[in-house]
Amino acid sequence: MSWIARIGDWLDRGSELGVEALGTVLPQEWVRESLESCGVRTRRRRRLPCAMTVWLVVLLALFRRHSYLNLLGMLEGSGWATRYWSGRPPPCSTALTKARDRLGIEPLARLYRRSAGEWAEADGGHFFHGRRVCAIDGFTLKTWDSDENRAHFGAPGASRGASAFPQVRLVACLDVGTRVLPAVRFGPYATAEITLAEDLRADLRPGSLVLLDRGFVAYGFLWNLVQQGNDFLVRARRKMKVRRLQQLGPGDFLVRVRVPRYLRTLRPELPRTWILRQTVTEVPGSRVRRRLFTSLLDPKIRGVEIASLYPRRWDEEIAIDEIKTHLGDAATVNRPLILRSRTPARVEQEIYGLLLAYNAVRRLMVQSAAAAPREQGDAIEPLRLSFTTTLERLREAIRDMMRLPPSQLADRFAVFRSAVIRAQVVPRPGRSYPRAVRVKMSNYPLKRRRRAG
Repeated sequence: MSWIARIGDWLDRGSELGVEALGTVLPQEWVRESLESCGVRTRRRRRLPCAMTVWLVVLLALFRRHSYLNLLGMLEGSGWATRYWSGRPPPCSTALTKARDRLGIEPLARLYRRSAGEWAEADGGHFFHGRRVCAIDGFTLKTWDSDENRAHFGAPGASRGASAFPQVRLVACLDVGTRVLPAVRFGPYATAEITLAEDLRADLRPGSLVLLDRGFVAYGFLWNLVQQGNDFLVRARRKMKVRRLQQLGPGDFLVRVRVPRYLRTLRPELPRTWILRQTVTEVPGSRVRRRLFTSLLDPKIRGVEIASLYPRRWDEEIAIDEIKTHLGDAATVNRPLILRSRTPARVEQEIYGLLLAYNAVRRLMVQSAAAAPREQGDAIEPLRLSFTTTLERLREAIRDMMRLPPSQLADRFAVFRSAVIRAQVVPRPGRSYPRAVRVKMSNYPLKRRRRAG
């Protein structure tokens, strides 16, 4: 082995680099293995080696208000700076950009898939009659308005011209019991959610029960879910017509659904008709009747249980809000930008960093709840802990633990866990938030994008 390769192996050893506050959820060995599996290594002695760059991408997601320079400046005085910068000023923002380009997308993608899979497997999850419950939904993220991003991802239309920012469309699978996102697919804005969901289906564990919004009522996709060994619970579209076959209980029926002819022409394996279960329920506090369709035909499962399970689909909406509003630090008017990268490859890398950061916060909440003392009664439910408080206390712990000697790290992490355990969200039943528009169209003229001549 050449001396250059030996230096690269020494620089990329996962045992030498890490974020101490995230050490219990993101082992340094995972980072090293993800780099080795992709064949990515530091070829010569650099101030930003590959292993450090992986952690920096995750930190960029956790510290959204920090610029590149501010984030690198935050590391002054840490073990990283002492070892790699040798008393010199932190690297410039251009150095971090070039380091991200050398790293690429795949190491972050593999680290995300491994960590998400193991975290979802390690935790108990939420089960419904022996089926692990998950939810699938789609959302969009705004990117920097560069020519490369606009050409690659595209943008939605607007009443006064083109949209201000290009957007990435994502479809994510949420584990309802832990709110960890074990799988995700994304692509240009013009990509349909059902297309991404069909690709995401390969990552679903057989025997799952998938909660879906009415936007995913596509017979081909639902049929594939059932053939894969999963079940679904989806809200029906308003104009869907069915034929009732048998009543199983109040508002609970077996129904026959006719598969459209054009779809059977495209996919001859689809049946002409499909027997499903329809549960009709009223939305609490209103006269709105909601129709739910499911592939759970077992009469031992009561319709009222199915109806009471469907609101757990909103756990996915909560997760999306936590990613955009709290972790992404975005708002409708004053902070509309979530992804700061100016090229498509860096945008995709940044998305994986954002998902890794979100899942790490959720995993720390589960660990903190499990480590809480039991003297005061029952175990703490991880979903009752405050995501916002956990995120803020984690940011403080990361800064502190980077500068503390090893003998004080355990005590500082115990302080972090105690703060997370104390921040429990009190249940507030009966709250209602009707949909309403809070932001009106601006009266100012549209700003035209300037293009080089």
